[in-house]
Amino acid sequence: MPTFGYVIPSIPPFTDPAAFVDLLQAGEALGYADVWFGDHVVLPGYAAHLTHPDWVDPLAACCFGLGHTSQLRFGTDVLVAPYRHPALVAKMVASADHLSGGRLVLGVGVGYLRGEFAILGLDPAERGSRTDEFLDVLDRLWNGGDDILEYHGTHFSFDDAVFGPAPTQRPMPLWVGGNGARALRRAATRGNGWHPLFPTPDGYAAARQQILAQRTAGSPFTFSYSCAVTTLLDANPATYTTGTWDEVPDIPDDFSYAPPIPTAADGRPRFVGTPDLVADDVAAFVAAGVDHFTLRFASGVDGRGVGDLLAQIRWFTEEVAPRFD
Repeated sequence: MPTFGYVIPSIPPFTDPAAFVDLLQAGEALGYADVWFGDHVVLPGYAAHLTHPDWVDPLAACCFGLGHTSQLRFGTDVLVAPYRHPALVAKMVASADHLSGGRLVLGVGVGYLRGEFAILGLDPAERGSRTDEFLDVLDRLWNGGDDILEYHGTHFSFDDAVFGPAPTQRPMPLWVGGNGARALRRAATRGNGWHPLFPTPDGYAAARQQILAQRTAGSPFTFSYSCAVTTLLDANPATYTTGTWDEVPDIPDDFSYAPPIPTAADGRPRFVGTPDLVADDVAAFVAAGVDHFTLRFASGVDGRGVGDLLAQIRWFTEEVAPRFD
């Protein structure tokens, strides 16, 4: 049986404090597993026309959500690992997981926006190697117990370190984003979950087998799926709007990181259509091996507001989710 979560866009109007609490508490009341937040630290000017600049920090959003709920879990979709020192992230995540009784999932990725890397003084060519070391340091700090710890890499190096508290969850859920071969290897060898952006069912099944072939036998692993925009409709229109970057003019080539949105046999974007059709899409990915879905009922670029997001959150639990109990 799959589990379902949803993204709250990290920008206005969704981050109005009262609206934010409504969106969180609706998910908990309706039985969702988790809520997810994306990541930008500072936008380069050339991308400012594509999204509101007021992105709230995803870890801060998770902590806020943890304080306003009692059962709902929270995750990052995804935290850009190269932007931050791993020791600081290890402390923040372990502290939040400890104080919440183990309700956090850390999704990580390498990032894509070259101008953002430049503002932060980082070389985007090093994003993969920095992410690998970032994950290695998290493992060392979270699982080192009371030992005196050290780490010596190209990007991060330390001696004589003692770390605490450890995360409540053992192992701490660490889901790796990305669709390419290196991302699959990173998920298999350094993570305990895979959280890619919308591959096709066949592509997902093939990647899943690649990950399993590289995993240590018996170790737990979650196969997640970060959806493109999810839209329930009363009837199927002649044309579809997905609310994603491919429908926005003047897109910088940085944004080509996102793969094409998967489509059904009739050309319909997956997860857009009547409840019956969206349920068929969920079933296709369950058959491909997906354990968990992060649904994107609003993207922040499609003009939907808080009321629209709340309506979609409720409708999915009424018409689609019960078919997978």
